[in-house]
Amino acid sequence: MIDVIATIRAKAGRRDRVLGELLRIRPEVLDEEGCHRYFPLENVATDIPIQETLGEDTLILLEQWASVAHLEAHLATAHMKSYQEAVSPWVEEAGIQVLNAGL
Repeated sequence: MIDVIATIRAKAGRRDRVLGELLRIRPEVLDEEGCHRYFPLENVATDIPIQETLGEDTLILLEQWASVAHLEAHLATAHMKSYQEAVSPWVEEAGIQVLNAGL
């Protein structure tokens, strides 16, 4: 089992469009073999001093997959390719962290 944290920084004012595309493909992603979680999140402002504050145009996506092979298959799906094409004009930067949940 692996966990993935995807960070997506949208261009100014484009966060809602990126989020809309994520929500559009979410049902298909959740139906993929090996997908246990695919959950977009946004920053919550608090007074907690150690909190890293993300910009208002940043989204975090929490994913859980049965294996790296399942994640790789996910990234090659038609709906992911369609999503990436749709949001490319609106995304400033995106990256993932792949983490081992089995410690």
